[in-house]
Amino acid sequence: MAAPHAWLEHGFALVHGEDGDGRREAVDAWKRRHVDPEWADFSLTICGEGCPWPEVMAALQEAAPFGAEARCVVVPAADNLFTRAKELPGAVKALLEKPPQGVKLLLVAWTTLPAAPGKALGAKPWTDWSKAGRILRVGALEVTEIPAFIEGEARRLGLSLQGAAASLLAQRQGGQPGLLKRALEVLDLLAEDRKVTEAMVDQVTFRLAEQKAFAWSGAWQKGDAAGALKALRLALEDGDEPLMLLGQARREVDRLLRLAEAEAAGCKGAELMAALGLSPRQAFLLDGYRGTLDRLKPKGLKGLLARLNQCERDLKGMALSRSEAPLLDLTLALCRAWGR
Repeated sequence: MAAPHAWLEHGFALVHGEDGDGRREAVDAWKRRHVDPEWADFSLTICGEGCPWPEVMAALQEAAPFGAEARCVVVPAADNLFTRAKELPGAVKALLEKPPQGVKLLLVAWTTLPAAPGKALGAKPWTDWSKAGRILRVGALEVTEIPAFIEGEARRLGLSLQGAAASLLAQRQGGQPGLLKRALEVLDLLAEDRKVTEAMVDQVTFRLAEQKAFAWSGAWQKGDAAGALKALRLALEDGDEPLMLLGQARREVDRLLRLAEAEAAGCKGAELMAALGLSPRQAFLLDGYRGTLDRLKPKGLKGLLARLNQCERDLKGMALSRSEAPLLDLTLALCRAWGR
């Protein structure tokens, strides 16, 4: 997915979402647009992953070398900077509202940041950034978006999807654009006559169906601890990004939090669905979220959120452990929370 031209023009910008390919392409395109390759060694600062706002501010205050257009700062894995809107330091908020001349900033979040009121992108200055086109989302596709994406990529490659090939591919690969594109590129090599059959999709994705993030989340949402641990092991063995897996879990837990807030506010019907980020076709999911929330109660939900945050800190290297244990522990906690 090519980054939109309008987004690339902004010197202060944010890209967020679980699509690793989309993030990398967007970051590379932004750097090509704003970083002078002749001065990159001196004018480009890459902050540490998970660094706090003071480190970002210090990098922005460094003077650009003589001859360079601007000091450029890139903050990878900046998810921790988007905890709560009210926790944004005043000095940072002022800088983000009126970006100064001579500096440029790209924030990169590995998960899809929620834009509901009171959440990461639901308050100023991020709402203003969104209106100005400074924010690019490269997260997982919604269920209703997946078929059109598959058909569009197939047309680009000159492939004809036969029978239920498209729906099987969607079922096996989920809504990650990068995974869908790679599967179609493999099918492009196999389909000498440009026709893709269900058997070919099954051949290409037979193991991918078990190892990707949606298989992991699907297992623990059923309370299937053995299936979830197997899916996690396969995903990690095949190089899936742990933070992509974590993003799946965070999205589901965030929906529980939004459900609790929405019901406390008296939301019903379409308003409640919108608060959870669900389309009318996904109304069947609501009972499952309600059941999980009823079982957890506020105390259990708070504990689950704490485990999720601890796992995120561990994966980003902010805790002592760098093993797979945090994801294993989180998987079992999620199974207990969703298990019936």
